[in-house]
Amino acid sequence: MQLAPCGRSPWPGTGPNSTTAPRALACSSPNTSFGTPQPQGLVADHNRLTKVIHGDGKQTEEAAKTLAWWPAVSLTVGSESLVPMSALRTTLIEAVLSHLATGVQKGRTGIWLGTLRRDVVEIFDWYVQRKPDHTAGLLSEICLDAHTRLNVDPETVGKIIRRSLHLDSKLGEKTIDALLDMALPPSAKPSES
Repeated sequence: MQLAPCGRSPWPGTGPNSTTAPRALACSSPNTSFGTPQPQGLVADHNRLTKVIHGDGKQTEEAAKTLAWWPAVSLTVGSESLVPMSALRTTLIEAVLSHLATGVQKGRTGIWLGTLRRDVVEIFDWYVQRKPDHTAGLLSEICLDAHTRLNVDPETVGKIIRRSLHLDSKLGEKTIDALLDMALPPSAKPSES
């Protein structure tokens, strides 16, 4: 990965002073230490790296913030990111489908398919905090694949995901509800009775 000259980002919307980064209502941080909105996970990664760099006492806090920006971005942004986000997304989808398939094989239906494993919820949290603008596509693909491959209706999938997140997610109840209300496809939302 090559850094752009003069502190400019090689990826649109990811520079420390960018105001064009993707935002999703539920998983956006109010602002970075540079005063710009960015995905919550990116801000958390940046803040942790800033503490590490500033902790040695060799850098001023401002220099530490600047030095920490590019490693934080390189974790999840771009085709050469340190964490292969596309592969992580596929793995997350397959983990949810595998859970549902196990329940279907055991003859379970509806909410009796059970909740997702805590580690799957943890990966979901991590992913949506760094890619909030990809959440709707992720959930839509899970619902579609569950319906076409396993004959599990999208509303059931939505209920299982919501219940699993409420049990094990660290995002908080209001954030989970806002995120799922915004990102679940209409077919996966509870029907009006």
